[in-house]
Amino acid sequence: MTFRLYTALMSAATLMAIGAWTFVVWSTNPQEAPVIGFVMFYMTLFLSLVGLLTLGGVGYRVLILGRRDLVSREVRVSFRHAIFLASIAVVALAGSAAGWLRWWMFLLLLIVVSVVEYVFLVKEEARRS
Repeated sequence: MTFRLYTALMSAATLMAIGAWTFVVWSTNPQEAPVIGFVMFYMTLFLSLVGLLTLGGVGYRVLILGRRDLVSREVRVSFRHAIFLASIAVVALAGSAAGWLRWWMFLLLLIVVSVVEYVFLVKEEARRS
């Protein structure tokens, strides 16, 4: 898959996810919504954030930093970072809505994501050498 095709497909998928999230926001009453309404809200928000953050990360890495030698690696890293950041945002938002989010829980979430990222970095470094 070429970089242009990837960008076009990811942009289209992101726009669909943003459209779905907008539809859920406008059509769901949080006072009367069953659990599926909240699940759809957080799922479409997660997918929208992953798409936006991935496209932003790839654009920053390839276009601004000029890392064009191995674009597939930059796409993979940007996608992984987007999943981590979107997960942090959605878990923090859901925890806040449920009244469970405290500063130490957020810090614990950041530590867990940092450890997982460190494991990925160590694994990549071992594969390169």
